[in-house]
Amino acid sequence: MDKNKEITYSNLVQFLGKVLGPNYEVVLHSISLDNLYNSHIAAIANNHISGRTKNAPLTGMVIEMVKNKEYLNKDFITNYKGITKDKKEIRSSTFFIKEKDELVGALCINFDSSRYSEISKEILELAQIFINPTDNSVKPDNNLDQSIEYLSESLEDVIYSIIDPSLLENEDITLSQNHKINIVRELELKGIFQLKGAVPRVAELLRVSEPSVYRYLKIIEREKKEVL
Repeated sequence: MDKNKEITYSNLVQFLGKVLGPNYEVVLHSISLDNLYNSHIAAIANNHISGRTKNAPLTGMVIEMVKNKEYLNKDFITNYKGITKDKKEIRSSTFFIKEKDELVGALCINFDSSRYSEISKEILELAQIFINPTDNSVKPDNNLDQSIEYLSESLEDVIYSIIDPSLLENEDITLSQNHKINIVRELELKGIFQLKGAVPRVAELLRVSEPSVYRYLKIIEREKKEVL
């Protein structure tokens, strides 16, 4: 996204943040298809919801949308589940910003309904009606109904949104080389290695060297060619 458009959409982000109010986080992702290293949050309003800041990396969900070219078949995706770093569940929607069918950005709105859920719970309990306040029954209107977006500015959290943290954090678990390759394969499939700093961070989490991660990636690339 060029600077002029980034400024325009950044102003829109602040406008929507004011109009919608503090329960809505509005985020502008500037996206470079040629090099996701240069993709980042260009503007954000009401960031107390996720704790992210300007220049934070894309989420795993947005990376997956880009890699799968979701934007070619639709202009927006609404009502999918998001999880903040403090485990709060929110409702997320993304509008694709395109120029001649090429993706240049994404405008995301994340709604924190926890306040309303708690109020509803308290009112119903007055009538001795008890519900699970975390069950907000978000029903996506798209094919991402099995996906969850984890909102964090940490590359580590983006990786953990794809791979079970218990596999990487538990030092008592010894992963075989095949298991490590499978983890790298899953991360590569989601496009994680297109983010700056991904290889050294994955190497650290897998407790292997950076050359080992590159070697796994070469094995995966060779397997793809053999299938073709």
